[in-house]
Amino acid sequence: MRDAIVYGYDWASAGPMERLALTVARAGGRVLHCDAVRSVLKRPDTSLREIELNLFTFTPVILTSRLNRYPKMPQLQGAAVARQILEHARTLGLKNPVFFYGCPGKLFPSLCQAMKAHGCLLVHMYTDSFESVEEKYIDPSDRTVVFSRTAFHRVRARWDEKIFHGFYGIDLGPFRDLRSCPELPPPLLEAVPRPRLGYTGSFAGEFLNTRVLRELFERRRQWHLVSFQWRPEQYGLTPALPLPNAHVLPWQGPEGLARCVAAFDIGLMAYDCSNVVLLNTAPMKLWDYFALGVPVVATPLIDLWEYEGLVYFGETAKELERAVEAALAEPKDSPLREKRKQEAEKHSMEAFGRALEAILG
Repeated sequence: MRDAIVYGYDWASAGPMERLALTVARAGGRVLHCDAVRSVLKRPDTSLREIELNLFTFTPVILTSRLNRYPKMPQLQGAAVARQILEHARTLGLKNPVFFYGCPGKLFPSLCQAMKAHGCLLVHMYTDSFESVEEKYIDPSDRTVVFSRTAFHRVRARWDEKIFHGFYGIDLGPFRDLRSCPELPPPLLEAVPRPRLGYTGSFAGEFLNTRVLRELFERRRQWHLVSFQWRPEQYGLTPALPLPNAHVLPWQGPEGLARCVAAFDIGLMAYDCSNVVLLNTAPMKLWDYFALGVPVVATPLIDLWEYEGLVYFGETAKELERAVEAALAEPKDSPLREKRKQEAEKHSMEAFGRALEAILG
């Protein structure tokens, strides 16, 4: 695997770009991961930190994002970020690195120019279906990896052979460790009664259908919704819904998340399908649940249709209620649980690494 520079978001978020960085490193590439830029006025830690073998991260800084409203400032600040990235790349001795990026925003033109001048292969990771920014990010790329099937066919019709279909690679290590062990819920979940319907992300109204979820959990007070809060030390622990059977936990690392999933009765993904972007999104969280064979209840996102039979679908509160009832009735020894685990293995980081090597050539 080639060395790489991954322009990500926040290492602790374990988002798509962070999973990509981990995949490349474990496939043998040397990786520099970049957290989202921070203002130098906030005095962030900008040191180069080693995450594990072959994988390093740091936080680039700019003066302040407010300056990007003025002419030429995005270019100047983007060039400053590029210099910081390339300095660390030289320190690490990266050889002919690939520059992976998602949606870097206003700094992108300068970053793109600097990475091209450095001889990097530019690979755009198209993780969300935003038509408004496609041309901006796909045009300058050498390759674009698209995760949504519908978006893949749509953009390939315009950009031809530079477009590749990809999938989210999940680190199955923490989940595999739990498969042969008796369930041991983490202390954070011990006080939450069963059945537990877990969402392994931060509850966000712009993603989830809060109206339907509220109706569902008001109707079924004996069911308990569990979600997580990103950066609780900064934002506090905000309940997912203003209901006594809605619970929020602090954000979890890989091991803690796997233990939480093992203690869920159902993996819940009630995304708002009225949002065209979400309807066409390929959700990462599916593999968190499938990794342990947990029954999944979801709204009918297009990328989930192929898993009908392994996922219980519902769109309205009444349909989701029936789907949850069916999922809760699934026997513990159902062959569906093993099939879900097999699907998760197809989407492991190892499998993603092999697919990525083929894309890079």
